[in-house]
Order: sequence, then structure tokens, then C-alpha cells
Amino acid sequence: MTTRSEYQAPIQPFMGLWQTAGFTEPTPIQKAVYWPLKQGEPVLGLAATGKGKTLAFGLPLLETLQPGQGTQLLILEPSAELVMQVREVLRPYAAAVDLKIQGVVGKANLKRQLTQLKEHPEVIVATVGRLTELLGQRQIKPDRLTTLVIDEADLQLDPEHIGATRELISKFPADVQLALMSATEQPIFKELAQWFGYDFVRCDTRAIDQQQQQTAHDFLIVGNHHKAELMKQLARGPISGDHALVFVRHQGQAQTLFKTLKYINLKVGMLTGRESSQERQRIMQQFRQGKLTYLVTTELAARGLDFAGLSFVINYDMPADLTSYIHRAGRTGRMAHQGTVINLGNDHDRRDLQKLVAPHYRIQTVYLLEKHLQTEKPLKTRPNREKNWSMPKADTPQSREKAPELRKKTHKKKRFRDQKNIGKHR
Repeated sequence: MTTRSEYQAPIQPFMGLWQTAGFTEPTPIQKAVYWPLKQGEPVLGLAATGKGKTLAFGLPLLETLQPGQGTQLLILEPSAELVMQVREVLRPYAAAVDLKIQGVVGKANLKRQLTQLKEHPEVIVATVGRLTELLGQRQIKPDRLTTLVIDEADLQLDPEHIGATRELISKFPADVQLALMSATEQPIFKELAQWFGYDFVRCDTRAIDQQQQQTAHDFLIVGNHHKAELMKQLARGPISGDHALVFVRHQGQAQTLFKTLKYINLKVGMLTGRESSQERQRIMQQFRQGKLTYLVTTELAARGLDFAGLSFVINYDMPADLTSYIHRAGRTGRMAHQGTVINLGNDHDRRDLQKLVAPHYRIQTVYLLEKHLQTEKPLKTRPNREKNWSMPKADTPQSREKAPELRKKTHKKKRFRDQKNIGKHR
């Protein structure tokens, strides 16, 4: 019998596509989950961002599907952007083994989606809301479903979303295989047996992934009122000819920063999650093609998005927690590429951030000098100035000796305007 440790590469129909995507050997998470998924076991896969999680669960599961037998694999994503991204990643592999894959999202043309569903795709990638709607209308029949993948499970099973996710799961056959994929831990992951009634195979490769990462975590000390100007300097300096994903905490802050950067003539786009499907695709395409220097967004709007070879992430606002930082930083340094996370804030922000991310990351203070980021603090040079009357000299004995005595006024100055008004206000 073939053992799990022997997995070295995907099956032959996938091999050319896999190598074209830049793989020469499976990543740690791809090795870890391959056999448990293929053999139908419930799996919890934990891996750092940018380590090929989509292919980690996608390839072994595609190998198990039967063409022409209806929907057998369902992949849940937290956003429309991720649905489209995962669909595009898996589509050529599905076609290689004669399988059809469809994306189902809200804010998209429902009539077109219903027409595509009549082709009975073997794989559906969907958001919870639109999928629940279509199941209620019996437009999707789950009776032949064999596997449900919950991607970004730390978000989809958090206290805010778990109710909707569990309600959806209840509509599927009781024996469906469940796979959870995530980059960060959630308390519920330790209670999966209580929630679902069975144990999961836990595949956690984050420690190995961390050792392989080539991402620098820099901090530029700057006051809030000078951040926008610094963004302009960065665009003309280390980011010149490149582009960066810029994170803020809220949609309102994203809109404000977008307008500010546009006002100072920077090529900037914005992604908040409120855009139509076509608008989102257009903005992301512009960013990928290098037509935008900055793409301003929130971690929720950009969660899981893959911008191949992205070199820079800028935290314009500090993240609220470690999970947010991990997902923001995970947009760069993907698949063994080098990346840089630039954090902007004051010295207090720097200390707080280091406490937040320790011991996962080491934050280093950097300085922007001559259009380059450097770790060595620049020497302070004393400027050659003319006498500055706004800066008083130190009060020394010598200065007191040389200072002329102040004369007391002995008379009141006679002003013409005072003299001509004499007697009028008595």
C-alpha cells in the first residue's frame, strides 16, 4: 500500500500546470494534507499565508471526483474576491480531468449563474449568502456532495459567522467530508469534536513555513499628520517602479486616504468590499498590471487575495490584533518571494506593535534616507544657520555680562491720535 510520506508531486494530468505555477516540490501544507484529504478524512489544515493552500486542498480532492456526476465538491469562501480567485486557480486543473467549476457570489448576475448551474458543475466555489439562497430555491442539489471545504476557517467559524456557516452545513448529507483551512488559530479549532461530533486530522505547518519566509518587518517612525507626505516619498523612493497594498482599519479611513493620495497626484485605487463584482475585478487587474502605485484596502476586503510577486505591504494604520497583522503581512513574501512590510506610526505605536507580534515577528526600525530604507540611524548634523531670533540663548554668566541693561521708559510716547482725541471721552 502506498504510504502518505511518498507524496512528491501531483498526478500526471496536473504536473505541467503545477510546474508552470512555479512549483518544483510540494510545500509543507501540500504534503501534510494530501493523503488525509484523498482518503476522505476530516482535516484541519493550518499554514502560513502564501504557501499554496488552495492547491493543497484542491488537487487531492479533484482527483477523487467523477465527471458528469453532479456537484461533489463545495468550497466556501468569505468574499466574492476569494471565490473568483480560487475558481481561476483551480479551473485549469479541473479542465485537465474533464471537470467543470463554477463561482457563485452575491452582487453578481443571478440569471447568468443559474444558466451555468444547469451544466451541473462538479465543483462549486461560493460565498455563504448566495449559496444559502440558491439551496433554498433548490437551484443547487447537495445530495451528491462528498466534500465541503471551509477556506479561511478562522473567519468563517468565528463567533460572528459560525451561526450562518453551521446552518449551511446542516443542509448537506451527514457523511460529507469536512476540510477546514486557515492561516491562524481560532479557539473553536480545539473544540471541533464537540461541534461536529468527530475528530479532525490536524495538519499544522506554520512553524516550518515561518522558517522559510523571506519577509522583512520594518517600522518607519512618523507622526499622523505627516504619513501622507511620507507615502509620496516612499512612492518616489523604495517603491518607485513597484506597487504596494496599503492597509487601514475601516472603510471610512480607506476613503479618506484614497482621496488624500489622489490629491497629491499618486496613482491609487481603493478596495473596500462595497464595489460591484466587475469594479472589483477591474481595480485588482489594474493593480496586478502595475497601473496603480497604491491599493488602499482593509484586511477584510483583501483577506486571502493573492497578488503574485507583491513586494510591499504598508500598514498605514496599526492592526487591531495578531490575526490581522498575520493576514496583512501575508499578502507579501508569498511562495518564497522576498517581501517587505512597512509599518507607519510613532514610537509608542512601535512598542505596542512589537509586543503584539512577538515572538512571531521581529520589528526593526528603519529610516528613509536618499530614497532608500536603512536600519542605521542617520547622524544628526548641526545646520549652519544665521542668527535665529526665535531661539533664545542660554542664560549664562557671560551672556548676562554682555547683555545691555534694559532702559526703563521715563515718559509716555506722544501719539498724534491720542492728542487729537483729548477731552472727547471725559
